[in-house]
Amino acid sequence: MPAGLQSIHIDTVPGWGNDDLQLLKNLKRLGHTSPKYREYLRTQQDTADNAGPDLQLVWSKKMKKIMNQIDNSGAADKLWVVPFTNRSFRFLDLGCCPGGFSTYILKKNKESTSVGVSLDPAQGGHPYLLEDALRVRQTVIFADMTTFQLGDPEAVNPTPSYTQPPLIPVPNILFARDFDLVLLDAHHLRNQTGSSQDLLAISQVLLALLSIKFGGTIVMKLASPDSQYSATMIFMLDMLSASIQVHKPYAMHRMQNSFYVIARGVGGKPDRRLYLQNEVIPGLRRVWECLRQRNRNSGPRNGSGKEGLVVGDLDFIVDKKQLESYGGRLHELCSCVWKLQATALETLFAEMGIHNT
Repeated sequence: MPAGLQSIHIDTVPGWGNDDLQLLKNLKRLGHTSPKYREYLRTQQDTADNAGPDLQLVWSKKMKKIMNQIDNSGAADKLWVVPFTNRSFRFLDLGCCPGGFSTYILKKNKESTSVGVSLDPAQGGHPYLLEDALRVRQTVIFADMTTFQLGDPEAVNPTPSYTQPPLIPVPNILFARDFDLVLLDAHHLRNQTGSSQDLLAISQVLLALLSIKFGGTIVMKLASPDSQYSATMIFMLDMLSASIQVHKPYAMHRMQNSFYVIARGVGGKPDRRLYLQNEVIPGLRRVWECLRQRNRNSGPRNGSGKEGLVVGDLDFIVDKKQLESYGGRLHELCSCVWKLQATALETLFAEMGIHNT
């Protein structure tokens, strides 16, 4: 199977051999050779895969802190992600469970309302832990986002296979384009069957771009800025938005590859809106259809074994050669991600007694 875009890293960009990224790469190589660190990662994964109610509640509280950090990342320039209570504010939370992000926003802005989408807990999704007093202001949709019909609206739905559930219409509430903010934080569960992590990723992006109010804000979780997929998504948001910044929260994410991109003014100007509607959305619909077909043909394997994105799928946004010329901008945006992760790994390795030999 061809290597997926999530695993392809861009190494040939001028200036990318900077101290922060190179240090991080060296630390990752050191970790991969350490039995102690590999056991640490296995333990972390096992804990996450078998999280009980108490741990789910801890995660929800930590997510509130993370949303607070994201919200205040632009406070020095008075660019809060969530406005204070002085006007109506509506947001879409993709991957809303257990509910930490939504809890923070609904508490900060008393006039805010929300729609949340998450995999049903009965299907293995996280529990819905939004506080009872806040639930009246959030409509929650329990659904697998990869089963929404996000391809060509005129296309006939294919007959469902035994490896895939049938497609369902996207709820009309998501197509009103009245969301000031869209959060993309859903993640593929390691034990989730029926679709690939890439299909979930593209489904999220399509839902966000189809639902956001023109000129609104997108907060997207990504991993490893130097991966071709993440670099492509950053480039896309940079082209669509009035401003863009990258934030890596200390809580929960400091040692992980994950980080958040905050894009403001998405599709706000006429030229960006045309690019969004005439090129980006139709292109992503085609990619979504290709991923569905690949998943359909790949047999009854689990989600991690499903066919995902391959080289060339996202070239309609930016190809690898063009992306290399974007390296300087990417380094400008993302050096903070590499620096924080490298510092966190250095601290962990020192505590575990892991050193270069």
